[in-house]
Amino acid sequence: MKLKKYLVMMLLAGAVSYTFTACSDDETLGDAPRMFRPVATLTVEQNNIVVDWENIKGATNYDLELYKVIGTDETTGESIYEETPCETGTCTESPYTFSNLDWDERYIVRISCSGGDKSSEQYETTEASVTYLTKLTGIRSIDNAVRITWDQGGSVIKVFKVEEGEKVTEDPATTPDETAVGDVRLVEVSDEDYAAGTIDIVGLNSETAYTFTAYSDADVQDNSTYAGKQSIETTAPEDFDAMFGDNYLDIRNYDEEHAVDTLKSDEFWAQVREGMTIILRGDFEYKISSDIQFDKSVNFMTGATLGGNARFISSGGMQCAKGATVGSVTFNNVDFYSDKAIPGGGYEVKDTNNKGFGGRQVFNENGTGSTLGSLLFQGCHFEGYRAVVRLQADNDNVQNVTFDNCTFNGIGDQGVVTTNNKKADMQNVTLKNSTVMNIVMFADFRASANPMQVNVENCTFCYAPMETNANANTPLFRFGSNDVTLTVTSSLFGPSMASKESKGGDIITYTAGTVGSIFLNASKATVNVSKSFKTDFGWWADDKGTTYPIDGLQELGMSETELWQSPSTGDFKVIGNIGESGIGDPRWQ
Repeated sequence: MKLKKYLVMMLLAGAVSYTFTACSDDETLGDAPRMFRPVATLTVEQNNIVVDWENIKGATNYDLELYKVIGTDETTGESIYEETPCETGTCTESPYTFSNLDWDERYIVRISCSGGDKSSEQYETTEASVTYLTKLTGIRSIDNAVRITWDQGGSVIKVFKVEEGEKVTEDPATTPDETAVGDVRLVEVSDEDYAAGTIDIVGLNSETAYTFTAYSDADVQDNSTYAGKQSIETTAPEDFDAMFGDNYLDIRNYDEEHAVDTLKSDEFWAQVREGMTIILRGDFEYKISSDIQFDKSVNFMTGATLGGNARFISSGGMQCAKGATVGSVTFNNVDFYSDKAIPGGGYEVKDTNNKGFGGRQVFNENGTGSTLGSLLFQGCHFEGYRAVVRLQADNDNVQNVTFDNCTFNGIGDQGVVTTNNKKADMQNVTLKNSTVMNIVMFADFRASANPMQVNVENCTFCYAPMETNANANTPLFRFGSNDVTLTVTSSLFGPSMASKESKGGDIITYTAGTVGSIFLNASKATVNVSKSFKTDFGWWADDKGTTYPIDGLQELGMSETELWQSPSTGDFKVIGNIGESGIGDPRWQ
């Protein structure tokens, strides 16, 4: 026991000795060579940035530097700042405010302090955005012009400052200084433009970056009159010579009074050669009918436009000439509207309740004995038809039909594509990257001359097909006993479209049916489904309890209004959790 007490006393003495030694060492260290850095935070108030920090003991002065973000490093992804500060400030204590900064820019602050003969190193803050809640809502460009749109309300837009940046693709013959020289000009907004909520700014250079800044005063352009900005790059000019050689016909500048009937003119078709491309005017109507009969390959495309696609208004279905063999007919960025289904010249079938949508077809072969190798629609819209592609006889042959990046609204009881229960030679039908809504039926292929392949990839369906309590004759896909292979990949399916009294009579667009859906009426079809989903609608059953699903669709367990943002207005932006990416029409993902 005495030995243990002795050892404890020795350890205590050692600790005391160590403590005295440590105090003696601290006294010889001297003062720190620098002050602590002030750690600052940024708060944005309108277009002011307030910098706050904990004051540092002994600091008598704080120096602040404000830097604007001017870009992003393409390799590292890190922000690039101005080389010299756009503003500096000095104060004796927190906080400090940088006032009246440029709107819609990002900033950082570097701050240091000093006192007596000591100073700190700089502290760099995180970025802060000075954001203006602009009413500018969109911008679209072509090679030499832009269209800017806005919502009403807030400050009236009186003028746009147009600032030209660098060429997107520099010409090797020019120097960087030459390409960086930018024009700055003002474009006034007329009362008519403002009321319409849009303005076209023309006379721009192609492949060039531009910034368009709106102001509410035509005489004063500063932060007090700022009304938002949009930036965009103009496109390269369309070089039709390079794309088509001399085998194209540009009809965009045809006399407007007569241009509407151009495609129905014999004089026009006398100019068209095999494989020729017809360049159409954007945002312009062309009349089409059964008088248009193809005897050679032809391609229609809308030229560069700030508006919408060229519009074909149908009073009858186009077709091939009698007995003709045609390689291909293609439509690029062309929209189709039936003259019967569009009331008063409008472009919306919302108010119709006719399940035939007026009875028109886009392409309608009727016993011509012709063969078309390929019919391609790319970037097209279809509204208000009984069918889009219809073959009515055994010798009406369209071997391949493709819809890519298309939208369908209001297609009737003949189906988007139909062989009309005839043994026509239709072999492949492909629908991809497209949206289908308010349709009675998509495909009627109860007969064909050869086994068929139907491919659906990355598509969105809603209010399709029409609901009915009567029978299963208007399903989404009607194949009967025909030899058809249906492949569905990465697609979304919503409920059927309502019909009055659920008897298969008049339809009610943009409204979900309540008696269940009929998707596939087929006895010999081979069905392959992968990564495709349906909302929580049920399946219709006949008197025997038979249902007509597409086997393999996965249940989402949510309604169409939980899956999509606003299906009743045609907005199918995905808001629900699917659990997979890349599902449905890419335009809504």
